[in-house]
Amino acid sequence: MLRGQAIRVLAIGLFLTVVPMGTVGSQERPMKIAFLSSLSGPFAFWGVNARDGMKMAIAEVNEAGGVLGRPVELVERDDRNNPAEAITSFRSLVEREGILAAGGVISSDVALAVSREAESLRVPLFLTMAGSHAILRKSSRYTFRTCLVAAPMYVQAIAAIIQYAKHARVGAIIADYAWGHAIRESLERYVATLPGVRLQVEVAPVTAADFTPYLRRLQGFDPQILVIAGHPPGNPIIVRQAAELGMRQQLVGSVLPPELMVQRGGDAVFGRFIDYSCVDFTHPVYRKLAAKYYMMYKRYFDNSAFSGYVIVRMVADAAKRANSTDPRAIAERIRKGRFVQPGYGWPLSFTEWGEMKEARIIFFTIERGEAPAGICPGCGWFQKYQFRSTPVEPYVPPE
Repeated sequence: MLRGQAIRVLAIGLFLTVVPMGTVGSQERPMKIAFLSSLSGPFAFWGVNARDGMKMAIAEVNEAGGVLGRPVELVERDDRNNPAEAITSFRSLVEREGILAAGGVISSDVALAVSREAESLRVPLFLTMAGSHAILRKSSRYTFRTCLVAAPMYVQAIAAIIQYAKHARVGAIIADYAWGHAIRESLERYVATLPGVRLQVEVAPVTAADFTPYLRRLQGFDPQILVIAGHPPGNPIIVRQAAELGMRQQLVGSVLPPELMVQRGGDAVFGRFIDYSCVDFTHPVYRKLAAKYYMMYKRYFDNSAFSGYVIVRMVADAAKRANSTDPRAIAERIRKGRFVQPGYGWPLSFTEWGEMKEARIIFFTIERGEAPAGICPGCGWFQKYQFRSTPVEPYVPPE
């Protein structure tokens, strides 16, 4: 028996000597980060990219040794764009899976519901899109934005475009849900009150497939610019159908994946559609990551994908700096710290309630041509930088 035990000890010792120093031991209990967002429904394209950005970051973190000597594992849940289902999933992730954090949320309706659970359970929740200004409260301490700013912040930047171009008539189409109504409220506050500016807003269902009736009503108004930032799923169809109706105005979008816009919007997108980016797609580090992402998933490394990547990196960094895997310690480190990811649109630092403090929105158009090498081979289009906003003042919730 002793001889057999000695052989087993020797075998274990030999095994340990060949484990690469940069990898995580398989015996360690993994730290779990959750992807909670849409893998089905109208926001699935955003959700899939956010998830895969998280997966790419987790692979890199584990290759580098994990966090505090432990591997990181991604646990996935599809919220199906359903607030009730998202709440149930989040509770299960916290109580059964023991997650450190969850991220990737796209829908404002979902975020409004789940953020309340995050605050109650004291587990960090990271929003990729979900820009309704009602999501964060002054008392929020566990919900953080990472890409899309609150609706009033975005509309202030759009208002600056309208003022600069001296537009007098502004048309808008919004979706009938939290984000759409947040955009409408912000347009009425920051655009309709501009001297000499008139605003007409049309409200359509989130799942609308034909925007011709709304566009025809706007045609009678003869707008000089169309703001479609309040209807994310409808952006490609609106751009295409507006062109079919002979409307040549520039359209301001709602943080659409450029790949999705080209696939569904066609030629009408080129040169006419201007949109928001939280990614500095001109940066060499972005281009390196984008080429890696395309090689892995055969998709473009867009806002959602980079946001998912940053969420994982930021949580891992916070855990290391806090020397803790306690979700409360991680949230506090993030809230009081500053995370810089080269190639991202701006450093991530936060107000006490989780709003981004350093956002400077990048606006771009989509043009015909070839993207930088490796980013989207053969796509036939690229993002063209137009300008960057001045620093956007963080939105302060009323309560």
